[in-house]
Amino acid sequence: LKFDADDSAEDQDINGMEYVRGAGRNTAKNCLPGTREDILSDIKCWIRSTGEDEPRILWLSGTAGKGKSAIAHTIANWSHERGGMRACFCFDRTREAERRHEKIFTTIARDLADCDMTTRGALARAVRDDTELKHTIDVSRQWQELVVGPMREALKATTAPVQIVIDALDESGHQVTDPQMTKSYKVISD
Repeated sequence: LKFDADDSAEDQDINGMEYVRGAGRNTAKNCLPGTREDILSDIKCWIRSTGEDEPRILWLSGTAGKGKSAIAHTIANWSHERGGMRACFCFDRTREAERRHEKIFTTIARDLADCDMTTRGALARAVRDDTELKHTIDVSRQWQELVVGPMREALKATTAPVQIVIDALDESGHQVTDPQMTKSYKVISD
């Protein structure tokens, strides 16, 4: 039996964070075999690209029913199989009452921490130093202090890309005109 007291303390710090269960990847929602191969290949190629001039955000858009969610889940599952730092967060119009939009980055931060011990330690320190971060609904603070800060620390030790898939943003329950959500879109794209 092996017990690491540091791991236990980190788990205690992180476990109290807001988290949306069931918001992650779902293999049942993957593209059907043999479909969407060109776009999936293009996205995988983009993910593996490491050039400084490569865009950091891929925005997949299209009308309803065109397969965007299937593509997102397929890429999230492909990334999971490859390993590395990744997270997937899916909005669902039928679950708006859970106020998922307020827990998006606390959930993503916890998922990234599960992939990398350096990120886990940095996240644990962030919430230990400011326990209010565990429950803040300020998505801009969540992004900066729970995702960007710990990732900066982790990326000092690795060159692997970090992949975050967010699906069905339009089903978050908030209009783009909501000042809090508009601010978070800007934060993400900066």
